[in-house]
Amino acid sequence: MRMFLPHRSPVPTTASHPFQSRGTARRPRRKQMSLGQTALAMMLSLPMLAGCNENVRRIRVADYEDKVYAAWLGQCIGNIYGLPHEFKYNDEPRSEPIEGWTEKTLAKLAKIDGAFSDDDTDIEYVDLFCMEKYGPEPTYEQLTEFWKRCINRSIWVANRTARSLMDRGYLPPLTGRRGINNNWYQIDPQLVCEIWAVTAPGMLDYAGAKADWAAKITNDAYGTHPTIWYNTMYAAAFFESDVEKLCQIGYDHLPMDSIFRMAIDDVRQWKAECGDDWIAVRKKIKDKYHDRKGLPAGIATGKVSALLNGALGVLALLYGQGDFEKTMNYACRAGYDADNQCATLAGLLAIIRGSKAIDRKYTHVLPNWTLPLNDTYKNWTRDDLPHGKITDMAKRTAKLGQQLVLAHGGRIEGSGNDAVLVIDTRAPFTPPLEIRLFPVELDRGKETVVRPEVIGGKPSALPSIMLFGNPPPGMSVQHRKGRIIIAGIPNLKGTYSMNATITDGKTTRATTLPLIVREQNLAKTASKVLAAVTKPTGKGSRNLDVLRDMMTVEHYDSFDGNTARNEDHYGYEWQQPIQASCVVYQTGPRFPNGGWFETLSIQYRDAKGNWLPVKNLKSDPPWTADRDRLAKRRFEFIFDSVTTTAIRIVGTPGGQAQFTSIAELSVHPQ
Repeated sequence: MRMFLPHRSPVPTTASHPFQSRGTARRPRRKQMSLGQTALAMMLSLPMLAGCNENVRRIRVADYEDKVYAAWLGQCIGNIYGLPHEFKYNDEPRSEPIEGWTEKTLAKLAKIDGAFSDDDTDIEYVDLFCMEKYGPEPTYEQLTEFWKRCINRSIWVANRTARSLMDRGYLPPLTGRRGINNNWYQIDPQLVCEIWAVTAPGMLDYAGAKADWAAKITNDAYGTHPTIWYNTMYAAAFFESDVEKLCQIGYDHLPMDSIFRMAIDDVRQWKAECGDDWIAVRKKIKDKYHDRKGLPAGIATGKVSALLNGALGVLALLYGQGDFEKTMNYACRAGYDADNQCATLAGLLAIIRGSKAIDRKYTHVLPNWTLPLNDTYKNWTRDDLPHGKITDMAKRTAKLGQQLVLAHGGRIEGSGNDAVLVIDTRAPFTPPLEIRLFPVELDRGKETVVRPEVIGGKPSALPSIMLFGNPPPGMSVQHRKGRIIIAGIPNLKGTYSMNATITDGKTTRATTLPLIVREQNLAKTASKVLAAVTKPTGKGSRNLDVLRDMMTVEHYDSFDGNTARNEDHYGYEWQQPIQASCVVYQTGPRFPNGGWFETLSIQYRDAKGNWLPVKNLKSDPPWTADRDRLAKRRFEFIFDSVTTTAIRIVGTPGGQAQFTSIAELSVHPQ
């Protein structure tokens, strides 16, 4: 083992403080209260300003604890209330009113005898345990520890991709980075980040910046912006009850050039134009933010996108006018990922009013329940964690919030029922200092430079980095232009560990980071992904790039509802000729009516544009139609090397519907 001396490395501007671009629009100033009004506010236990200092907020500890409890109740209620409406209304919203709980939901609540976990609340449940172990400001690496331990099922899109990347050695924010996580723009962080704001009451800048930081576990760029909007409103809701003001507060904390600012502006303008006709506003949202009519080119969206569902959240918030029930119903009737908007907005409004203001028909669903939701949180989705009591979850969350406030210039005055939490609203969020190696995965035989990437820390700091361990054969630790790197040509497949230490003089962190050497995958350099069906309607992804993302969590299938076909294919095209002698095919899920190949061969395109079969084709394990009918099967095809600009697998699709399903397809030189 060889030790390398510390190296002074500047903090990369692309990774240190992702929230630096926050907008600077002025926020509405509160009217100052007279001394008499101040005293009256204290007597009524209302949140208030400390004298005339707008940089300080005061709230009774008991009131803060109740609002945290209300946030958990509201999110649980909204999540469960919204589940029957999830993705039920896509093309058109629900026109008829919602009368309350569905019979199916009531039966489920009765069977469980309380609330139950779902992905709108259960990742925050995991975060609660993580914060109790590591403090209210855990690192990305500490959160990853809990993700890998507890979050292994009942997750989708960006969350699922991030979790798979963790198994491949990636740590946040790489797990959410555009170009690595192909779901970086989806809805996921809007579901799971409220706890970061609930523990930062009144700390708007802190809550917005921390929301952006936490959202980057799964998302990137404007995929995090609705999360910033929601979280800033959550932090403000401890002291502000006007939902239009809350909407503006969240808006002011978005980057000035955010596409989500445009979405908020659009919804507000359309509401002014259409008045009570919320269905007309919903149509305009769908036209632009789903169907792309008037949306700037290159903006990623879809039915599960952060942008579309965030805009629907704006609709529900503004039309709900602060009413708990109306807001939930607008969120559900607007459609798409309705339970997310319902859960997040119900939690927001619950903070404003407190736990006792939530109607008993939502808290005391069964006549024998003496406490809201029977004080039960049945955890059936997150591994290695117990069932919970909602009162206990809230008490523990509020304790972490008090710790965070005290750590950022706040204090507690008084004691017992008279204790008051005094909050420094100017407190900034500084992401914990960490280090990464990027890229994580290297191609054997390809010259590569791996650069340590500094995550978090103060922008002014110049941290020192040490690397030691055994780099992949063919690579070494070097100093270039004042920076420490790992460079060379890796020549042996395998996983290699590098020990890294980073310090800024105040904080020192050490970690073990992997470097994974794989056979070069030429699919990653292809200019085009080939498929017989490019507009499928089945259960798979609509993005052909899932064939080469090196993960099996998503699949692509050729089902399009049209007449069955006799031939199906998948492959790649390059602008310049490549040499290939190996194709690896990973099957996707199988369905009762199809999904597999009945015959299969490998073809390449010659210089004249003709498709020809490769020679001396062998498969490990031997390919058969019976084996192909099994999901998650991997076949490695070896053949005589070809020089070509295109290669594909081709065969007869199986099943009554005659379509195929594929998870991965890679191409290698040998």
